[in-house]
Order: sequence, then C-alpha cells, then structure tokens
Amino acid sequence: MDKIYELAYVPDWQSNLDQLEELSIKEDWSYKEYNSNKNGKNPILHQYINHTIGRLLDEREQEDSIELKQKVLYIDDNIFCFNTGLYTNEYQEIFGYMEKNKNQDRQEWFFVKFLKSTSVEISNIFPKPRRAKYFNDVHELIYDYDLTLDPQLDHILTDEGNKNRIPESVRGLPLLAQISIFEGAIQLAKKKISANYKVAVPQYYNGGVQFLLPLAIDINSPESIDLVLAVKKIESTTGNYYYKGFTALTMDMAYNNARLLAKIDSDWLRV
Repeated sequence: MDKIYELAYVPDWQSNLDQLEELSIKEDWSYKEYNSNKNGKNPILHQYINHTIGRLLDEREQEDSIELKQKVLYIDDNIFCFNTGLYTNEYQEIFGYMEKNKNQDRQEWFFVKFLKSTSVEISNIFPKPRRAKYFNDVHELIYDYDLTLDPQLDHILTDEGNKNRIPESVRGLPLLAQISIFEGAIQLAKKKISANYKVAVPQYYNGGVQFLLPLAIDINSPESIDLVLAVKKIESTTGNYYYKGFTALTMDMAYNNARLLAKIDSDWLRV
C-alpha cells in the first residue's frame, strides 16, 4: 500500500495532487503515453510524494531526540506536517498537512491539503520540518569518469525483469549480438559523459545514490534513448572503487527515481 494511504484517510487524493501541481513550480509530472496501471493525471507526482513520505519516516526514526525528530516530521497530538521538497513560484516551501482522524476505525490521520509555508494552519510550527535528505556530500551526485565500469551484461540480458524492458528489435537477437549492441551503447554513453558529466543523472534507489546512463540500443531507431543503465559505486576487496551496472530501467522508472533528488535537468531523461 502507498505510504499516503497507510498514514491517512484521503477522500480525494487526485484533487489534492492537482492542487499541489498547481501550487508548485511547473514541471512534467505525467507520462507522454498513458498507462492504465498508473495514477492517471500526474503519476510521477504521486510516486514522488509517497517516496518522500517514506524517506522522512525513515529519517525521523533514526533521530534520537524528539527535537530532532520534529525537525524531520512535525507530529503532535493533532497535526502531522511534512515538507514536500517542492516550492511555489515565489520559492515558498510547500507542506503536506494532516489532522488527527476523528473516525477511529480508519487511518490515524486525515489528509487536509497542501499548504505554503506562510499558511495560517501551520503558522505556529517553528521551525518548519526540513526537506528529505538523500545524500551527505554534493560530490556524491557527480559521476567519476575515471572509475572502471563493469556493466554485468550477462545478468541484465538474462534476467526476466530486465529482458522485458529491452526493445523488441534487440530482445529477439542471439545473446552475443545483444551483448555487442549493449557494449557499443555503453561506450557511446561513456564518451558523452566524458564530454559532459551531467549526462550521468543521479538517482536515489535502495538507500543510496546511483547513476543513470543513457543507452541507444534500438536498431530501428539508433538515435533515440531506449533504455537506461543504472550503475552503483562499489568498493572492491582491495579498497578500490568502480561502478557496477546492475539493472536496466525504462525511461519512466528512471525519471521517477531521479526526481527524488532534484528537478530533472537533463537533455535525454524525459517522460
């Protein structure tokens, strides 16, 4: 179950998401192609808020004092307030605001609405809860081109979950042919990164920062980015670091994960 539904009774979540999208700085929160398995109008925003709440709950749990806990998530007998990490056009922070649910047969909280930092409902909360943190050092967000990349292609090309994401024009080829295509696409991605480090887009997944590399592998559309290679920085047994590729993602999946860290500023990662 999504975090928002675990925490709170939400009479009309879609209307609340629409309000949040209207309140915040404009960006793409929906996919170009409709997917009936995802929230219709702004599925990326839906996932973003759910992951943000989950991260804040984890961070709050790690703090020892109530003072520090309240700086992550403000919770008292009547109010639950969290920082969405989003801003209005005037760069006011936007918060999610819940009140204690009067219906004891339902979730503990009742979601009221999203609010600007100057809203009267949260005027007595000071300091306001902070944004979710996903890294300790900004250098974690920069891909180190000098490190070796081990793409783990055998796993990516034989694992069922990964195989289904590969374009059909490549999926049906013999394994050796697929490996050759992927190796060429990875070499091209590395050249792009050497020219512009921002090509490697950071994402947050499974408790840490990883990087997304664009792969152009569809033999019917050689100029388009069809797949994304997710790589993670690993320390070897000898104490050296390298990047290990561990999974292939669709553009939708990659965008969702990358958006947790920051608004997407990439020439290739689009929805």
